[in-house]
Amino acid sequence: MKVSASRQSAATGREGGRFPPGVRVGAGALIDDDVRIGGEPFPRKGVDIGRGARIRAGSAVEDDVHIGDRLETGRNIVICEDTSMGDDCHLGNNTIVGSGSRIGDRVHIGANCYIAQLTTIEDDVTIAPGVCFANDPHPGSATQLCMRGPTIERAAQIGMNATILPFVTIGERSLVGAGSVVTRSVPTGLVVAGNPARILKSVAAVSCPLDLAAGEYLAAPREDPDGGEPRRLPARDARV
Repeated sequence: MKVSASRQSAATGREGGRFPPGVRVGAGALIDDDVRIGGEPFPRKGVDIGRGARIRAGSAVEDDVHIGDRLETGRNIVICEDTSMGDDCHLGNNTIVGSGSRIGDRVHIGANCYIAQLTTIEDDVTIAPGVCFANDPHPGSATQLCMRGPTIERAAQIGMNATILPFVTIGERSLVGAGSVVTRSVPTGLVVAGNPARILKSVAAVSCPLDLAAGEYLAAPREDPDGGEPRRLPARDARV
């Protein structure tokens, strides 16, 4: 179904009375005209979009998609069926999230990215524009029995135009350099770059071009005892 302008203002409760059966939209959501939600003419499975979402024109959210609060998208994004996504996520223009993917909280995915089917992305991950994930080690196989996307662990960062191959795990707080082709899993807290990607150093050794404290902006997040947003540890306390 396509959401009309009148349905934007009507989406004030989780049941979203102006939406078709099976579509639940949280309070404060703003969904542009020409956004398709679920199958046509009606979703075959439920679609759940949390509070405060902002979904821009030309986008599509397929059947059996469950999204947390405060999603923000650019234009022409596609979230394929059987995908779950946590709170406070951002998807840039023209990005595709393949079916069966699992995405955590506070994940930022830039424009023109392809997140392959059956990918796992944990909390606090940043993916720069133009990144591609692969999920099929045998392209053209009729059975696709080996299909699985990469796993990106908590707080990892993927540089612009990098390619991550199937079954690869990018370790927690690791950093993948721009343009890299990652063919093997990356351990926790390391910087890799190149084609094929090779280990360069620890993220603790990364310095900032603006002369911030070395490693400060790559430090490990720690839980707030008061239940708020995770805070960053100073570089000297970050274990890598």
